Amino acid sequence: MKFSKVYFDENNQKVRWTQTTTDDMDVTYDYVGKMTRVEFDLLIEILWEIFENEDIPLKDFMKHYKEIRSFCDRLKTMI
Repeated sequence: MKFSKVYFDENNQKVRWTQTTTDDMDVTYDYVGKMTRVEFDLLIEILWEIFENEDIPLKDFMKHYKEIRSFCDRLKTMI
């Protein structure tokens, strides 16, 4: 499984799923954690369902990230 880093910029409401760091970008991103592409897609889908067009605070982004990671980890142990 390929895990990539997840970064979130609360001010600009941008999220990145990448193998590289965000040091060379104009936007300041906060490191959130690591996820697979499928887990990342699920996170984005859940965030869209909850927030739609509203801004997402960093603390809420982190909360939902942790919930999705925990859910996916539990699911993997059931198989």
